[in-house]
Amino acid sequence: MTSESSSLLLHHQVRKRGANTLICRETRLQMSSDQGQLVLSRYIEQYSPQGVRWVECKHSVAMDDVLRWLISQGERSATTS
Repeated sequence: MTSESSSLLLHHQVRKRGANTLICRETRLQMSSDQGQLVLSRYIEQYSPQGVRWVECKHSVAMDDVLRWLISQGERSATTS
């Protein structure tokens, strides 16, 4: 699971499925250790009488690409003094 101290929790859900199954989901956003990548982590845990299963998927993109996209797609505002 992703380190909670260095990440931003975007979504957390605990849901009961049926009488005996519990599903936990988390989505977190964090910077890579070298600060060059933005990493989105999705974690799912399932608790049932048969045991515990979990899966974590990570998606990353270069920060340069994120900044270029943000500048080209974002709404511009300027402040002057």
